[in-house]
Amino acid sequence: MSNSGRKLIDTILSHKKLMGILNCPAVSVEIGHAIYGKVQNDLSSGEVIKKEVFTQGKINNLLGFIGANSETAVWHFLLEGVRATTIHHFVVIPWYQHEHPWGRVYTVLMAYEGKYSLDQYISRKLPAPTGCYGYKTVWTATELGKMFSDLLTHSNAWEQYFGLVGQSQANKISCWKYKVISVESAIANVNRYISIAST
Repeated sequence: MSNSGRKLIDTILSHKKLMGILNCPAVSVEIGHAIYGKVQNDLSSGEVIKKEVFTQGKINNLLGFIGANSETAVWHFLLEGVRATTIHHFVVIPWYQHEHPWGRVYTVLMAYEGKYSLDQYISRKLPAPTGCYGYKTVWTATELGKMFSDLLTHSNAWEQYFGLVGQSQANKISCWKYKVISVESAIANVNRYISIAST
């Protein structure tokens, strides 16, 4: 149980179909399907933070997770750039780490339409983000909060965090938090998803 959150992430990353996702909207659809056993719906407007009323406190609240140490969830983020045509979807998975850094941590998963697949993001293969902005299994709340703050306040952050996809700056963040689920159930669902996809 002590490493079950990391085991969930490893199980997701071992699946070729998921790693082959080539566009950003499909990441939330397929990761949600895998973890919950069915596609999730964004029925409401979600939680919204706009650039003009942004505070770090609002971001910190957005990153709060109500689940227990043995639970996880899928959060679907949609970022809209200052240009109406610039949007990006990605997924954040909160989970509890029982080793340093202890406590609630997050994994960010994304692809970028016409630029890179989920597998290329995980592999830090250009044009996906690299270095300290590239994929890592564990993001702390501080690191993830800084990412969202940077995206709302810095004109170069879009390319830093999303790769060589063209410059932009986030104007609005929307987040849909799907239901809390036990990590063990999530792992079982992902394994079932893998089994079905392989037949």
